Amino acid sequence: METNGSGSIGFSQPVIPIFKGECYEFWSIKMKTLFRSQDLWDLVETGFNKNEADEGHLRENKKKDSKALFFLQQAVDDTIFSRIAMASTSKEGWETLQKEFMGSSKVKARVG
Repeated sequence: METNGSGSIGFSQPVIPIFKGECYEFWSIKMKTLFRSQDLWDLVETGFNKNEADEGHLRENKKKDSKALFFLQQAVDDTIFSRIAMASTSKEGWETLQKEFMGSSKVKARVG
């Protein structure tokens, strides 16, 4: 923890792990923990109903999803970013990376 100028204790922003195309499984575990710490993992994993009847709930979900997508965009190297640049939701971005990197034999060889 750190103190700000007024002497009160504050919390720093979470450190975002950067994925550079290697060790996807380790990076994804760290990202899941980050998303959980921000109460965003369920949204990333399952998405949200874009046809939500409750306007306030829909607005809140869109805001939380934008936050999760921002974290995801910040968590990838520029060489990886183009793969998720067109994702409009955090779930879409997460699944894109998962499909591309989770199943490759190159990744599995490094983990195993």
